[in-house]
Amino acid sequence: MLLFWTLLICWGLLPQAQGKTHSPLLLRVSQSQLEADISDLFSEHEILNHVIRMPVGGASSESVSVLDDLPFVREHLVKKRRGLDLSVVGDLLSGETVPELRELLETGGLVIEDAKGPEVTLQILSDSLLQVTLRCKLYLSLLEIVWLRVIKNIRIGVRLEQIGNKTQVALEECHTPPGSLSIEILKPTDSLLVNKLLKLVAGTLDKSLPFLLQKIVCPVATSLLNSLLEDLLHITVPPIISGPDDFQYYVTNTEFTEEAILMRVQLVTPCHPGQLAPRPEHVIPPPLPGLAQDSMADMAFWLEVYNDILSCLYSSQEVHLDLQDSTEADLWQLLSLRMLQPGPEASNQSRGTLGLVIRTPDPPIVHLDGHRAMVIQRGLLMLPGTNNTSSDAVTWQLLSKAVFSSRNQKLKLQFTPHSTMVTLGPYHAIFKKQEERLKALLLEFLKRRFLPHHNKWLREHSLPLPNIKGISFSQAQMDFSQDYILLIVPA
Repeated sequence: MLLFWTLLICWGLLPQAQGKTHSPLLLRVSQSQLEADISDLFSEHEILNHVIRMPVGGASSESVSVLDDLPFVREHLVKKRRGLDLSVVGDLLSGETVPELRELLETGGLVIEDAKGPEVTLQILSDSLLQVTLRCKLYLSLLEIVWLRVIKNIRIGVRLEQIGNKTQVALEECHTPPGSLSIEILKPTDSLLVNKLLKLVAGTLDKSLPFLLQKIVCPVATSLLNSLLEDLLHITVPPIISGPDDFQYYVTNTEFTEEAILMRVQLVTPCHPGQLAPRPEHVIPPPLPGLAQDSMADMAFWLEVYNDILSCLYSSQEVHLDLQDSTEADLWQLLSLRMLQPGPEASNQSRGTLGLVIRTPDPPIVHLDGHRAMVIQRGLLMLPGTNNTSSDAVTWQLLSKAVFSSRNQKLKLQFTPHSTMVTLGPYHAIFKKQEERLKALLLEFLKRRFLPHHNKWLREHSLPLPNIKGISFSQAQMDFSQDYILLIVPA
């Protein structure tokens, strides 16, 4: 028991102890997808199976006692196993029906032959209250004369309660509201007997079926629904017991919206706060765009938060030029013009090891332009042994189309060499006449040598995505708004 509480306390302290917390990330599961998940779950467990071939009455030991509280049923009129007293059928045919005959006919011969469904619909009552309606179809026979299809609803209320950093599910009353019974004769007939029977059956079923369905269906349905929602709201990234280099997701708040379940998520990364550029606290994120049509779910990264995460994943890169390559040799020769100028400092540097180094100490930065994502990478081109200053190096900025992909539950960012362009930062006046040539040689090198190395590193250090029951990001599609990167799971 002590071990259990120790693990629980450690789990609660994990976001503070592990590293940097990034939020908000927003995860949405569409209402239609939740309906489908609930329907599949209920169909898989056949929650209406127990009502098939069940007599509806109070007289037989094999029946469900839903009519015991009606007057005269057990003591006065039930005389046979199926409860039918043929001596009173004539009263019905002659129109001399007594009130007790309704209970007699119900108890005597009403049997549920089959059950289909349930069909699930959801209705958002508030940001924390959801109503789940199960539309059940029951096929009944009355005295083996009339065959009916009866439609009745079961309603379950679901309330969300936020306790600490976890969202709990509280199930409200499961009930079948009276007055919403729908009965259809499957084998129509003009018989006066059938018409009178139908009127009597409708009245009695509207009283008895709510109790029957609540007694048999509600316990199983509420248990399955609670299990499904608990799994959905408690998203994780393996391993469950995380180490210092692991990522973890935590749902901090959940609410129902018109189109989806919206979960606000914190991502805890191995970063330390000092690794990232400071950002004002309590900044209100911009409005979230609507959920894409025909999507089951999505995960939205506010652009500033995604760049924070990218900064956490990134570490400084360095690539050395090969002077055996003619292009790289030309690039070295251009840069050496500055280093070979008169002066003791330049003279000492010119004696250093031949070669050039590309350094990228800062992480890439993603920018959004409408529904297009661009990525900027800044870096330095310098001789080995020189200082990382603009007087000793050429600063450059690479602009490329950003390509996102999600494979194996990880989100990957890549540069596209064919869409890249390079600009130069401040540089020595001696490069003025050679600027265009320097840019052309540098761009060729970055596309041919640097980007493959850079993209490989980014693939190996991609962002783990949360595991959510019934939802996979393996084939997710990317979309972009003015402020958000959207990872969309198509339906």
